[in-house]
Amino acid sequence: NKRTSVERTFSRLKEHLNLENLTVMGAKKVKTHLLLSSISLIAARIAAEKIKLQNQVLAA
Repeated sequence: NKRTSVERTFSRLKEHLNLENLTVMGAKKVKTHLLLSSISLIAARIAAEKIKLQNQVLAA
């Protein structure tokens, strides 16, 4: 379900990337903070998938 997927993503952003308590002020700074946080979440996901794939190859 797309809605639950989006809500899971927002939950991860809020919890793991400290978006509940923003310390920046202004729409432009908040947008920049959100974009950088999103990039780091995506990068972590890509890294986790690569590690998972490598482990599967080694186990085979």
